[in-house]
Amino acid sequence: MASIREIAKLAGVSPATVSRVLNADETMSVSPATRTRIIKVANQLNYHKVENLGPKSPKQSNKLSIAVIKTHSSKRENDDPYFRLIQEGIALEAGNWNFRLETLKLGEVSLEQLAQFGAVLTIGAFTAETLADIYKVNQNLIVVDNHFASSRYDLVHTDFAKQTEQVLDYLYEQNHRQIAFIGGEIRTVDLNGQKQYLLADVRTTAYENWMTIHGLSDNIQIKTGDWTMGFALNATNALIEASGDQLPTAIISASDPMSIGIYRALQLKNIDIPETISVFSFDDIEMAGFISPPLSTVHIDSLEIGRVAVRLAKERISDGRKTALRVEVASEIIVRDSVRKNKLS
Repeated sequence: MASIREIAKLAGVSPATVSRVLNADETMSVSPATRTRIIKVANQLNYHKVENLGPKSPKQSNKLSIAVIKTHSSKRENDDPYFRLIQEGIALEAGNWNFRLETLKLGEVSLEQLAQFGAVLTIGAFTAETLADIYKVNQNLIVVDNHFASSRYDLVHTDFAKQTEQVLDYLYEQNHRQIAFIGGEIRTVDLNGQKQYLLADVRTTAYENWMTIHGLSDNIQIKTGDWTMGFALNATNALIEASGDQLPTAIISASDPMSIGIYRALQLKNIDIPETISVFSFDDIEMAGFISPPLSTVHIDSLEIGRVAVRLAKERISDGRKTALRVEVASEIIVRDSVRKNKLS
């Protein structure tokens, strides 16, 4: 059974206020809205009386639990701080509200199991059919890092498309016209972990649209594959070979780890950064400011993405919110020494 402290945490009041409201203390001065919220949370957590407190039953305990399922592997989470920090943000915020987290492995999770949790957080591009199936059994569904999901669910995502345009605007101001893009591919995944449909990353689409709108469609150069340094290295080599004497003057990378591969490819071919080719990236991992030259990048508050997701789950669980919300976590452009003004010929 829920404790006074757990009810207080979810209701946003002190344990003393919860105790006095639930014990009908007539000397207690509290607004009707606060009283209603406390009672609502207590009812949702199956709270009865202070003297009846005891161990939580599985059913009651599950109301304070959140299932986390993700499309990416543990290895990619370890290799890419973007995903690791999202997970850390989820854990931190869940701890603040006394939610129990359980990360479920694809291929071993069932819809019946997800129905037992207070809320479900998905991270990554699950198929539309998978999200719809989860929503049928648990409407407290929070979708993280999936720009393509239906707006009927709570969504938390970055402003990648806007920031791609901002990066391109900046490069254009620096006289860059021959701008290439190296990014990753996204495949939707079902609950069994089976990859399904191939999707274009929003950064790739934003790049292509921006170049077309600005009359630079003939300069579009896109290389996409897996999100690794090795792919980025090979993609950079392919760009250089295909360009001949007309090298791109700038390359946009979809992630900082991929940018390390780009750096390595250019260095092996004795192509100077930024004197010959400027590089702009996404993530702002710690290493970005220490490689040579320091990498210009888009700072993403991945920790906050995770925290926001849990706050949305808390509103669903404790406040009974039904209306779906879409939360865009803003990022920031960080200009460092990997970009210089291009001399137009």
